[in-house]
Amino acid sequence: MRGSAGLYALVGAALLLAGCALIEPEASLERPSEFECDETPPRIDMDRFPRDTSLLWGEWQWVKSVISTSFSILVQTPCSAGYTETLIIRPEGIVEVYRNDTLAYRKTLREFLDTPLEWGVNQDSLVTNSLPVDGSLEIFVRKQAD
Repeated sequence: MRGSAGLYALVGAALLLAGCALIEPEASLERPSEFECDETPPRIDMDRFPRDTSLLWGEWQWVKSVISTSFSILVQTPCSAGYTETLIIRPEGIVEVYRNDTLAYRKTLREFLDTPLEWGVNQDSLVTNSLPVDGSLEIFVRKQAD
């Protein structure tokens, strides 16, 4: 009996190793950066983000959302949400929102900026804030050229 238990353990280990060796990660699979997965609620001083529309043009990558209710704070990132989101804000006043590189919707810049209660932008960050009305705080960073 003792010998058969050892044999079963040996066969199980061999099957486990063989199974693991047959599974290869896909070459296109990229691991998100630590920054993309950080679910620490941010402390945002909106005074540091002026409402300067001349800084809006370009591509912005979504990095974090904070949704606050009277009972809890939920932080979402591309890791926890399972998707990426990119804003393209065009000088002609069009905002395109892409989820996982697929166009999700298009708005005029006026419609986009009228949605949150407040918004602000600096050289590398865009923040929209609707938290005071049970909305969300959205943080985007300017996409770097490839």
